[in-house]
Amino acid sequence: MPNRRVAIIDGFRTPFTRVFTDFREMTAIDLAKVCLAELVNRTEIDPREIDEIAMGISIPKPSTTNLARIAALGIGLPKTIHSYHMQLACASSILTTAHVAMSIMTGNADVGIAGGAESMSDVPITVTEPFRRVILEAQTKKTPEEQMLTIGQVRLLDMIPPPLALAEAYTGLTMGEHTELMVKEWGITREEQDEYAARTHELAGKAVADGRIPAEVIPVPAPPDYHIAQTDNLVRPQPNRPKIASLPPAFDKEYGTITAANSSPLTDGASAVLLMTEEKAKALGYKPKAYIRSFGFSGLDLDVGMLFGPTFSTPKALRRAGLKLADIDLVEMHEAFAGQVLCNLRAFNSKAWLEKNVGLSEPIGEVNMERLNMMGGSVSLGHPFGATGARMITTCANQLPRVDGTFGLVTACAANGTGGAMILERAD
Repeated sequence: MPNRRVAIIDGFRTPFTRVFTDFREMTAIDLAKVCLAELVNRTEIDPREIDEIAMGISIPKPSTTNLARIAALGIGLPKTIHSYHMQLACASSILTTAHVAMSIMTGNADVGIAGGAESMSDVPITVTEPFRRVILEAQTKKTPEEQMLTIGQVRLLDMIPPPLALAEAYTGLTMGEHTELMVKEWGITREEQDEYAARTHELAGKAVADGRIPAEVIPVPAPPDYHIAQTDNLVRPQPNRPKIASLPPAFDKEYGTITAANSSPLTDGASAVLLMTEEKAKALGYKPKAYIRSFGFSGLDLDVGMLFGPTFSTPKALRRAGLKLADIDLVEMHEAFAGQVLCNLRAFNSKAWLEKNVGLSEPIGEVNMERLNMMGGSVSLGHPFGATGARMITTCANQLPRVDGTFGLVTACAANGTGGAMILERAD
């Protein structure tokens, strides 16, 4: 099979907005449609050239059987395009980008779109087990009267919907609770986490003010009044540090250090990138922004630390790229929590821990903080689970020439003890 170079032509995203705000009446499909349409229009790619579309989504509704296919058909793209969606929680659109890249590398596609969308304002609602059983029984009845009589047997208490299940099936703990365990083990203080949270908001604020973030964000007409949402509504350019320090712990109420301020918020949004072979880009007259050099994905022991996906995945991507961390000029690391980022950064440089848990004989290395998440990250920008990966890939490709860099690392932890990493190479 051929092993062709995969070019990143461009990428765009919707604004990332806090749950139940601008996009409260839009589904993940709605957001994906807007994002795909704008990517196609802005890049002026002939839709007939597109071979494949992959979109990530972490919490789809039962009716969202194939996010990419429904969105592609909904905006009038050719019905012959191979379209599918994938799920790897916070790393979903790193996975979709890697999957489309593999199709291009192996000759199964010449042009593809990868990305993801998430609407936390429109997640599926579950019911209690007693209520579920009664509903199923009511569906077996022949008349509306019999169905109503059956449903009438439900106790009011059983009609209260349970909270969204965010706990890990394997451990029964949420990601926040797992991060609390990690920061305690690694000695990450509340002050360090709050300082990091303030940093990411300040950096995002600067990137908004100087136009770097607005250049990546598309305007979205948002129902019901169709006002134009065109900015992320979570960024605090001048974070109130006393207020950050005053917030109570969100998970371990007595001894915890993780708060709403140093965690990524529930967010709605979508993102997408256009990929193609280097040869196709030349033939169509496109100037690539970057090339995908390598990628790696990992599972890990949740008891070691559920959010160490970057520490397990980055060595794989570096090895496959033939690089070391010292060769990397720019790092985009997903910020599920400030504490999770700080734990991974320490683990990167801990020879004993890496040897014991990852099987490495040498440290990955120390990340230059001046080149980490230079335009902010998920704590400040927001985190629509399915869309964050493609957002980071777009930002990395755009930021590399600004720092005169050659290689960029994009990496994320993900639920269930997984993670992904991707190495980008700046185009000449």
